[in-house]
Amino acid sequence: MEKKIISQASTTDKSLLTASYLISLQIAKCEKPYSIGKELIKPSLIAAYNELLGRSVASKMKDFPLSNDTVERRISDMAEDTGKQLTAKINKSGLFGLKLDESTDIQNSSILLTYARYIDHDESDMKEHTLSVSDFFFASRARGIHLRCTAA
Repeated sequence: MEKKIISQASTTDKSLLTASYLISLQIAKCEKPYSIGKELIKPSLIAAYNELLGRSVASKMKDFPLSNDTVERRISDMAEDTGKQLTAKINKSGLFGLKLDESTDIQNSSILLTYARYIDHDESDMKEHTLSVSDFFFASRARGIHLRCTAA
C-alpha cells in the first residue's frame, strides 16, 4: 500500500513538472513576461479545472509551479539542454562550418550572427542553426570580428 502511494505521488509530481515545462516553453515561444505564468495562466487553469473537473482537482493546481523564478529556470534549463544537444550533434558530425554575418537591427545597432552548418547523421540531412546573436560594438572589419569572436 505504501509503495502505491509513493508511486502515485511520484507520477503526479512528474506530471506537474512536465506540465510546468510545457507552459514555460509556450511562454518563451510567445515572448511573454515570465510573470504571466503566475498572474494569468495559473489562475485561469484553477478556474477552468474548478468548473470542469471539480474543486478537488482545482485545489491540486495551487501547488502548480509557475512563479517568475520557476518559469525563468525552466526556460534556462531548456535552452541549456538544446545547446548541449546541438553541440553533441555537431561533434558527432565531425565536419562542420561556421558562418558569421554582421547585420543591423531596426535601431541601426550592429549585431553579429553566428551560424553552424553540419551534417545531421540521425536525419541524413544538412542542418544550419544559429549559435549566437551578439551586440557588435567594433567596426565591421575583419579585425573587429576577430576581436569579438576571440573574446567570447
